Amino acid sequence: MLTKLLLIGAGGHAKVVTDAVYTMAPDCQIFIRDQDPCKMGKILINSIKIELLQNWSDLPEKYHVCIGNNHHRRTLDLTARTQGKQPYTVIHSEAYVSPYAQIAPGCFIAAKSVVSAGVRMTEGCIINHSAIVDHDCKIGAFTHIAPNVTLGGGVEIGAGSLIGASATVLPGIKLGANVVIGAGAVILSDVPDNQKVVGVPGRYIGINE
Repeated sequence: MLTKLLLIGAGGHAKVVTDAVYTMAPDCQIFIRDQDPCKMGKILINSIKIELLQNWSDLPEKYHVCIGNNHHRRTLDLTARTQGKQPYTVIHSEAYVSPYAQIAPGCFIAAKSVVSAGVRMTEGCIINHSAIVDHDCKIGAFTHIAPNVTLGGGVEIGAGSLIGASATVLPGIKLGANVVIGAGAVILSDVPDNQKVVGVPGRYIGINE
């Protein structure tokens, strides 16, 4: 049973993750750490005080990075690993994750989301509230699937991509790495690396630098 967990990052997403942790392990002792001195001493939720991220040796072995930004989440995850810490996947008790899905360490799966059989999710991914990841999807490392997204069966998404709220990606579509899909977009065809796509149907609007 999980008894102690380090949560890195103390923004809004950290509140969501903390709430999910308590549905998994109500008695877990949570340590909230952030790099922003302005947050020090403030309360996140449930009387948990935010403290500065330092003195790694005094912190729990297991950690989860609670940052929605893919780049920052990856950077802090690497830092924690180099400090000898172990990434921990947080799954809200009201999410459905198939026992036939493969979920790498350090992922977050929010309430009401669905992760179906045959899904392969690489480390550091976020599957946010009420998102549907249908059968046989492949999700690259440190990708963020926003609330109410629907990924059809067999969708593939490269590392570091962001799929905006309520977007729909049709079955079998392949999205590259570092792709941004706008909120509410409908994706009917493959998208190469580093592209921004919005609208219904999806159209290119530029490069994601």
